[in-house]
Amino acid sequence: MLHVWLRAQHSPLAVWHSATKKWHAVDSWQQLHDIYSIHGQKSLCLYFPSQYVLQVETPLSSAQLKQLGTVGKQYLFEEVSLAPVEQLAIRQLGYANSNYLYALPESDIESWQQSAQLVGLSIHALLPDFFLLPIPEEAAEQQVVLYQDAYTTLLRQSAHQGLAVSYLPLIFEHLPQLSEVCVLPMLDLSANTVLEALTATLDDELTVQANMALASAISVETVALLSERQLLMSILPLVPAPIDNPERHALNFFTKASSSQLSPYLRVAMMVAFSALVLQMATDGVQWYRYNDVATATQAEITTQYQSWFPNEALSTRTKLQAQLQPKLMNENQEPASHTAILSRIAPLIKQSSLQAQALVIAPNALSFTLIAPNRQSLDEFANTLTAQGLAANLQQVNSNEQGQFSGQITVNIQPDSSAVSKTATAEAET
Repeated sequence: MLHVWLRAQHSPLAVWHSATKKWHAVDSWQQLHDIYSIHGQKSLCLYFPSQYVLQVETPLSSAQLKQLGTVGKQYLFEEVSLAPVEQLAIRQLGYANSNYLYALPESDIESWQQSAQLVGLSIHALLPDFFLLPIPEEAAEQQVVLYQDAYTTLLRQSAHQGLAVSYLPLIFEHLPQLSEVCVLPMLDLSANTVLEALTATLDDELTVQANMALASAISVETVALLSERQLLMSILPLVPAPIDNPERHALNFFTKASSSQLSPYLRVAMMVAFSALVLQMATDGVQWYRYNDVATATQAEITTQYQSWFPNEALSTRTKLQAQLQPKLMNENQEPASHTAILSRIAPLIKQSSLQAQALVIAPNALSFTLIAPNRQSLDEFANTLTAQGLAANLQQVNSNEQGQFSGQITVNIQPDSSAVSKTATAEAET
């Protein structure tokens, strides 16, 4: 992983070389990609300017902060944030009995991530750059570590506190117990050069060479300010250095895309869609269950009915019911052609007469129907008419009713079809 230091929004990028323990400057993100991506180092830790991060020390305990939740913590920055508090990414750091909250606008996080992505790099850690400074050895704000160059001025007070300084005298006013300022050399200045220059001092007075060295480490105004406030100044033989395991640091502001929070509206919409899907699946399941029960009951009823019609033949489940029943129904229900022919001869005669037909009974060898006539003679005449037509008709069961009408049952005997008889005779002859 590359460790990249962005000292100001438009400053050159500084890249840490672990082999030489030095920072090397590159002009832009594209140059960073062109130089380092050829070695397969496409993930990086970005130390962004500390002036973008907001800090709040709160007397609330960890349990109380947990009850506040993310939204409650965001509103603790309402008085110090220029960006809407809903757009702040919050991180928490506990130290001793105190809790410190840090906030960073999500727009800044997205801007840095997009700058890296445009050149094919990926940011895996985002930390304020004051963590590059060593931790002061003395506590109780008696000692601070200071770093200055043309792009930034950083001050670190403790393991959990640091900031980018815009006006150094104001900071010293808020640190009344401060007694020593430890200065780090600039990135392009060796610490040994500064120490050698300091050893050239005579009678505790800085020589011209020492003045030039200190001017390269910090500004002349800062040297004068420290002298005016009678603060002890020491040069540390160190350079700003990256921290170990930045991805696991509590103040890592990098947010993975998969862990991004959904808007409340989208969460509700997804819950409604999921509930509708579950309801639809449950409805389909109930319908399938009921359909399966109905299908089973129908199959059982069909089997029972089939066995009652054809007791000597079992119903096959592998063959369609229509294929099994159609031949049998056609054979059983097919009436001889003679019945139809005789009915077609009798019906016009009934319409021509003054008689009314009431009931028709079809037997294998006969047709029987009941007629209503105003007198007995009409029934006899109709029976004679059928006989004259060549039909074997008999008048039976003549009764009279209270209205003076007579009802009679006429039976017409039917002879077998001549074509069927001839076929049967031909088959017997061939046998």
